Amino acid sequence: MNKKSDRGVALFLTPLILGNMLNPLNSTMLATAVLTIVAAFGQPQGAGALLIIPLYFTSAIGQPLMGRLCDVFNPAKINLFGFVLILLSGLIGVLAQDFEWLIASRVLLGLGSSAAYPSSITLIRQRYKSKEMDVPGIVLSIVAIAGQVSLVFGPFLGGILLESFGWKGIFFINIPLVLIGLAFSMIKRDKNIPTDQKDKKPFFKIVHDLDPIGLFAFSGFLFSFLITILYPSYLFAKISLTIILLIVLIFIELKHHNPFINVKVLSLNLFLNTTFLRQIGINFIIYLFLYGLPQWMEQSKGISPSSVGLIMLPFSLMAMALSLLVSKNKNYLLLLSMGIACIIAATVGIFTLDSTSSIYLILAITITIGAAMGILTVANQATLYAEAPENAVGVCFGLFRTVGYIGAILSGTALKFQFKAGATDKGLHSLAFMALFACLAIILFLVPLFFKRKKIELKTEITI
Repeated sequence: MNKKSDRGVALFLTPLILGNMLNPLNSTMLATAVLTIVAAFGQPQGAGALLIIPLYFTSAIGQPLMGRLCDVFNPAKINLFGFVLILLSGLIGVLAQDFEWLIASRVLLGLGSSAAYPSSITLIRQRYKSKEMDVPGIVLSIVAIAGQVSLVFGPFLGGILLESFGWKGIFFINIPLVLIGLAFSMIKRDKNIPTDQKDKKPFFKIVHDLDPIGLFAFSGFLFSFLITILYPSYLFAKISLTIILLIVLIFIELKHHNPFINVKVLSLNLFLNTTFLRQIGINFIIYLFLYGLPQWMEQSKGISPSSVGLIMLPFSLMAMALSLLVSKNKNYLLLLSMGIACIIAATVGIFTLDSTSSIYLILAITITIGAAMGILTVANQATLYAEAPENAVGVCFGLFRTVGYIGAILSGTALKFQFKAGATDKGLHSLAFMALFACLAIILFLVPLFFKRKKIELKTEITI
């Protein structure tokens, strides 16, 4: 790495980190307030899903969309645009008089918060390329772990806001956070990042480059796929429709010279594909334990929600510590292997848990999972950064988050099925078995990376 001055990096990263925390923070904060909100508007308890599902759907589609916009426009402007949409969502949520306005607020929140991750990665790449420097591993680590750690703090913060300010506090908190992000974004522009000239293209050319037909085809396919996962009734019809929409998407994108989803690159780049597949498995395991363990502790162990929050705190602290510790290590294959080893160790530990298990054993398991989360999140993102094509960084990192959401939704489906009769010991052990199966899949998707490394070593040239 070239040893050059990196002044202003803290100011540069602050709004990016804040933006990446808002989506997962809002996802988990709402969990504490759903019942209160539906009761306040006289809605049935099942209506709470109308506040949760739109955020996931919008985010899953919005991530690659915002990534595409970053590839076509100035990513700094897309980052600011995302903050503005989140600000609007907070205002609508606070002022909402009808339940439907809260749903609209969550849709805007999903779209706005989707801009943070792809724009952050694109800006980081531009910044260090203009400085003729390699991107410091710690910079990618901080961005990678920001969103994951905020998942753990969400319920804790949501509980405080609900008790202090009522359900409107869940929506209001976004307003000061966004204003801080906007302030840091505008204090000082990094002069090393070149002004993007893509904004000056003719309107027709911009619309064509965005590939709106491909966008709609991808949205339709993703919507059908997610509905199939979440609601498995009429499974044959839904799977058939999903396959048809996938074929249509591939056909449309192969015809476009600059497609929204570059299926040619995805079909030819095995390392890019396996990185996406690993992310599905990694998020599936992390969300499985992140939501499954607290439910089991409350129902089977009889631990209070506040105590559960304290028990899960070392989880996030270990994730942060390990992500920073391994950030400078460029041996991503080794890091991914270490992370999988931690997950396997934690899963074996979960098989030993029952309602009589000690708190110390539970703490040891959560700390081990946190270690795996910190290592895997950093290593897999860094692998994607190395594999993403130069002209498609934004959309690749948007897709990276989308497949992450798919892993999260799969874990939610597993939790719903295994805990339908309550968070029992048997249900927890079933989740551990699923996690082991996912580990085997991740190991399988590591094989191409192993052979790539061997090939590089034979050429006596390491270029990760």
